[in-house]
Amino acid sequence: MQEDYKNAIKYYEQAFQLQKPDALTAYKAAGVYSLDSNADLAFYYLRLALDSGWTEGDWLAFDPYFDYLRKTERDKWKAIEQEALAREQQYAKTLQLPSLRKEINLMTLRDQQLRYKRAQTNNNSLMAVIDQQINQSDLGNLNRAKAIIQQYGWIKISQIGKDGQNNLWLIVQHADQDVMFQQTALLAMQKLKGTKELNMENYAFLYDRVQCNLNYKQLYGTQVVWTMNGEASGFRPIKEEDRVNERRKKIGLQPLEMYALTYGFNYQQPTTAQAKYNDSATAADVRLLIDSAKYFYSKKEFQKSYDYYNTASTFLGGMSSTDNLDAAIIFSKIGAINKDEKYKSIALDFLHLLYARRILTRTQLLSQPAFKVLYKEQRWKNMIKGLN
Repeated sequence: MQEDYKNAIKYYEQAFQLQKPDALTAYKAAGVYSLDSNADLAFYYLRLALDSGWTEGDWLAFDPYFDYLRKTERDKWKAIEQEALAREQQYAKTLQLPSLRKEINLMTLRDQQLRYKRAQTNNNSLMAVIDQQINQSDLGNLNRAKAIIQQYGWIKISQIGKDGQNNLWLIVQHADQDVMFQQTALLAMQKLKGTKELNMENYAFLYDRVQCNLNYKQLYGTQVVWTMNGEASGFRPIKEEDRVNERRKKIGLQPLEMYALTYGFNYQQPTTAQAKYNDSATAADVRLLIDSAKYFYSKKEFQKSYDYYNTASTFLGGMSSTDNLDAAIIFSKIGAINKDEKYKSIALDFLHLLYARRILTRTQLLSQPAFKVLYKEQRWKNMIKGLN
């Protein structure tokens, strides 16, 4: 957004014609107007954010998007910053676990400070140091989030506030390297569904994130495709896409057409006929890739088999669990006769996906002779240990 705030403003204005922004969206809009050196609209949307319930005074005090206001409107900025901090203090008094909220919020704030610091440097040596700090911060935040959820389950809004719950969700949402933990958090969230103690937008985001990480299609359309330039170009594949707005409406989310505008692209929900055609076309493409992979395996053209299976695996919802297991067996057999480690590696990739989906059993793994070639691999040992 910082690099392309002009377009962000254009799409925000289109979105606001359709629907008044909530507190978070108003806050984000204020940030881009500040980047555009438009103090009047920046303060307008900041005021709207505060009046709509924005409660993160510490975040506002740091946010680099507002550097223009800090420099050019010092008195006005100081006043709104102090008001935000005062409102936050009053809000914290209404919560059951204000200290935990503060801890979680500061974890996320420190994380963003490091990432902003990295974005501001071109020094490779300094960048390497910051990267190490980011990795340490991410690991510490992840371990702390695991401990919090183990102790409390998914913490209620009445305990740590909307912002505290949102920041805890951010840590979980970004833990793509541990999708099984994301599933644990999602199950904890589900216990609060139907109550006012859960931010349903966060639930939808994490649900879709988990689905995509397990190579399924998403349900609510929260996950977008990013280009090499860091721009969103569309949505990742959506299950029964012709009904996506119906599902979003049931949990209080805006139509996907409006949500797309906040990312800077246009969207139109397909008709039922279009959605079915798209699904059948994708299924046919994936089946052709798998059949081709098996054909080249039978011809001992292992590289081509690898390429076709690898491509098939990039389609969300394309390969069934049976397809993934078949691929793991084939590449294990190749790995037993070919020294190239990539064949064992991709076999383990397919197995690890099934492991993350929680549909593998220890007996199923150990009863397959082809997998013996994997027994010395650490990823294999970790899976077997996890299934004990």
